[in-house]
Amino acid sequence: MSTNTVRKYVRMLEDRGLITTEPTSIITKFGQKRNGNLLFTLRPIQEAVEQFYQQQLENISLDIQREKASGTKVR
Repeated sequence: MSTNTVRKYVRMLEDRGLITTEPTSIITKFGQKRNGNLLFTLRPIQEAVEQFYQQQLENISLDIQREKASGTKVR
């Protein structure tokens, strides 16, 4: 799998609230500070579900506002 494909799917998981990522750093034996790997943290499923429901409610309220502004029914 290519790097760009992995990056795309990791970003998708972050956007959905299923994981969080944070950069790490290491110090080499010569004392130089270097970038390390990303640290992945799985988030509780209940938080992701609540975030999904919140997004759905926001989408519904936007649809209602558009419906009122245009004067036509969206659905």
